[in-house]
Amino acid sequence: MKIRIICLFSLVYVASAFSQPKDTAWKQLSLREKIGQTMLMLPDRKLELELGNGSLEAYFKRYPVSGYFMGWKLFTGIPDADRVEYVRKSVEEYQQASYMPLIFQQDYEMGVGMQGMTPFPKEMALGATDSEEMAYNYGKSVGLECRSLGISWVLHPVADLNLNPLNPIANTRSISDDPDKAIRLLSRQIKGLQDNGVAATIKHFPGDGVDYRDQHLMTTCNSLSREKWDEYHGKVFKALIDSGVACIMPGHITLPCYQKEKMNGHYLPATLSEELLTGLLKKEMNFQGVIVSDAMTMAGFRGWYEDRLEGEIQSFLAGVDILLWPSYQYMDTLEARITRGEIPMERLDDAVGRVWAMKERFGLLSPDRKLLRALTADEQKDIKKASREITESSITLVRDIDKKLPLSPEKDKKILLVAVTPVAKKGNDRDYTRLLNLKEEFVRKGFDVDFQRNILYENQGWEDQSTEKYDRVIFLVARNTHTPFGPLQLWDDEAQSVWAANAMDKKKIIVISLGSPYVGTEYFERVTTYINTYSNDASTHQALLKVLTGELPFRGVSPVSLNPPLFNFNDR
Repeated sequence: MKIRIICLFSLVYVASAFSQPKDTAWKQLSLREKIGQTMLMLPDRKLELELGNGSLEAYFKRYPVSGYFMGWKLFTGIPDADRVEYVRKSVEEYQQASYMPLIFQQDYEMGVGMQGMTPFPKEMALGATDSEEMAYNYGKSVGLECRSLGISWVLHPVADLNLNPLNPIANTRSISDDPDKAIRLLSRQIKGLQDNGVAATIKHFPGDGVDYRDQHLMTTCNSLSREKWDEYHGKVFKALIDSGVACIMPGHITLPCYQKEKMNGHYLPATLSEELLTGLLKKEMNFQGVIVSDAMTMAGFRGWYEDRLEGEIQSFLAGVDILLWPSYQYMDTLEARITRGEIPMERLDDAVGRVWAMKERFGLLSPDRKLLRALTADEQKDIKKASREITESSITLVRDIDKKLPLSPEKDKKILLVAVTPVAKKGNDRDYTRLLNLKEEFVRKGFDVDFQRNILYENQGWEDQSTEKYDRVIFLVARNTHTPFGPLQLWDDEAQSVWAANAMDKKKIIVISLGSPYVGTEYFERVTTYINTYSNDASTHQALLKVLTGELPFRGVSPVSLNPPLFNFNDR
């Protein structure tokens, strides 16, 4: 088994983003082995053993897939404290059983999100630092921690420009609404990842952040004119292609300014559009890397064809080189259709050549490559330092008109913290739970703190005495993408809190957004002290208290316009 690996992958070469692989062993692969290179699966050991008649080695001989997304499905029944070692163990077991070089992948948009690894703030926080050095260190740090787990491919950074503040999916996952800033910072972040052996993926081509809808729920639209698209999203994707990014993920998003073909009166999403993937991205924009699909469970992808399997086949035909979480029937069906001459072998060879070049570029074809690369003590220190510096440099004071800051236990002893965040069944009310942690940070700084969820202003007869009982009333607004799904506006009990804040004496009020940066403009424009942190996690909370109490200065600069035309129709 190992002898075959050495024969197949003896030539080691670090390829550029724009070359075909120097190693031509892929051309000798069987049809089924080639198809396997286009499949990136979710781990499912029970199913894998069923398909292999009880043997993982037999499973790989039957389904020689390209690799695995080491995400949530891997961790069923695994305690948080054990997950890091479980990933390492699983990576080694899979690669030992497979006679082909596997690639292991994860999102890790905010760093390796497991206990014992280092959290990083959201992409928009990096944008607020406006630091190319920090952008590189962000990528490098995440890359090093990934390699310590055996992960060689990440599905980030998000390259979408958040042009529409009502967009429910980009928001703080986006680095900016400015294409030049995005190019400058993202190119360094990508270099930090790829210099350290991890393939980066920019997403979601042709660009999210324009529609007000979510492609998880429906097919959405980038409605910019061709001129504007070239100026914004097109400019960013082209610059990052030219800088050497390894992979691009299309979204379930249409681009009417370019597309002509329709199905049942509707433009196809990019994941199913040969016009966008082959015509625009591969040919016009000369992208020579790997196109990886977004999740095919999303509603923006589903329902275009009679079943999921046909959608997978059509996505491959459109130009996707690796499908994310396809069915195993995809391999059998594609094999049959190519054998019958219904699908050209050239399409498969194009995809496999690109995948092989990526694996070659990042060292996966080397027989001497170590699957796991342990972190040194100095690297661990540097990673923690990078996370801390980025977080502390990102927090943005939007305004403090009446100079309430810095806070101190002497002049601001009694504080009411009001958690303004919706109940989210998906994520187990994560934002609220994290805000409870922030309360403890205030207590550790010596403040006398009361904490409650929302002020139900109307239920209280439009009266509230909080500003009489407390030195400060701080509204902690945490509205983040997909917690819960839906628009990022404030509804129901959270809207009551907005009502209360705007009715109160502004001399005592502070509003801090730990999510969407637009809530200050949308809901609290008369509040005289307003702060954006972009993230709601323990590291951000610690940094926030340092700047609130004057231990550190505010250094963040808003990476997005906080007075967009959406909120000011006179600017249209």
